[in-house]
Amino acid sequence: MIAELLYSFLPYQIFKSVTFRAGLTYLTAFLLVNHLMPKVIRTFRKKGFTSDFAPVQEAQGPYQGATPIMGGLVLVPSLAVAFLLWGWINRYTAVALVLTLAFAAIGGADDWAKVAHKRRVLKGEVEKKSFADKADGLSGSLRLGLEFLVTTVAILFLVLENGGLDTHLHLPGVPMKNFLPELSLWVFVPFVVLVIVGGANAVNLTDGLDSLATVPIITSAVFVAAAAYISGDLFWSDRLKIHFFNSDLKELVVFAIALIAVSFAFLKFNSPPASIYMGDVGSLGLGAGISTLFVLVGAELFLPIVGGTFLLAAISVIIQRVYFKLAVQQKGREWAQKNRFFFRAPYHHHSQVVLTYQAGEREIRSIWHDWAVKLGWGHIPDEDKYLNREQVNNKVIWNNHLRAVFLLVIALIVFFKVR
Repeated sequence: MIAELLYSFLPYQIFKSVTFRAGLTYLTAFLLVNHLMPKVIRTFRKKGFTSDFAPVQEAQGPYQGATPIMGGLVLVPSLAVAFLLWGWINRYTAVALVLTLAFAAIGGADDWAKVAHKRRVLKGEVEKKSFADKADGLSGSLRLGLEFLVTTVAILFLVLENGGLDTHLHLPGVPMKNFLPELSLWVFVPFVVLVIVGGANAVNLTDGLDSLATVPIITSAVFVAAAAYISGDLFWSDRLKIHFFNSDLKELVVFAIALIAVSFAFLKFNSPPASIYMGDVGSLGLGAGISTLFVLVGAELFLPIVGGTFLLAAISVIIQRVYFKLAVQQKGREWAQKNRFFFRAPYHHHSQVVLTYQAGEREIRSIWHDWAVKLGWGHIPDEDKYLNREQVNNKVIWNNHLRAVFLLVIALIVFFKVR
């Protein structure tokens, strides 16, 4: 908005430059998060804004209480403010911003429901479930229903507008000149809605360890920023043989840079040991923003590649639940509880168990781990395992971060060169 206002008074090309405004967007979002987050952390600690069943710390000295959630209350508004200051609003950026804010609002309601439930448990108004270590939020059906509703409305807005969204499907690794299928609206709309909702919830599932979701968000935003810049530039798209769709698409670069900025700034507070978690308000909001950008640049099928960490978390949860239900039906609950597909789900929690040293046999058996050992790549010597939980977490986190960077490089090669 400031950039458009400045250009109206001083029609210099620099105020229209995507790279110049992206740089200012990064600085604005980064500084906002760094300025606001410490104040929010202190306030949330005092108010007990956490889903963990732990009392609020009253004593002075180093904080030993539960890590607060809802850090996304700083991340998403900082992203929105920075973009509104330096970005230009068009149909693409409007949809990306609206879906980011809408999913953040749904996630915020879920986070607040968890905090309220935890407070009721501590007051003795409701009983804590024996197997639960965190408070419950909104029902899954309500949350998913709201997500599908707002996403469908936003996508229909783009699709029904003349030239608003390309319904061709770019298959990774398949040259566009050989095969570029165009989907009917009845297939395309449900497909991209599922991509956005599924992507947002996959990011939410990944946000289970300190900074685990933050780095894959950054690598995904780097990919989509590059794709948006090239796809929205007539010269570069022609030179690199990328399908040019609309010059307005280039403005998504500014939005992607805002995502990168808030994520990098958040690492200061979310890197191990985390001072605050982004919560559902952050993971759903940023997840929806990232997934929407992939749809808008026509790279829907590249999201599972770049965001392989998100995909792994989502698929592992689905497999674990389906396997458990089938095992209960066929062999009983007692057998199913001791024989899981993964030790735990999502997959990063399975990795925690595998890397933790334990003398003797584990009480729980993992079908997946047994298969991996038989195939020769699942065995980890005891000398490479750890007793300290923090060491285990750091190893799992960094393995995932390195995987995210590796997948980014693979996706960039395929998208720009294997065409």
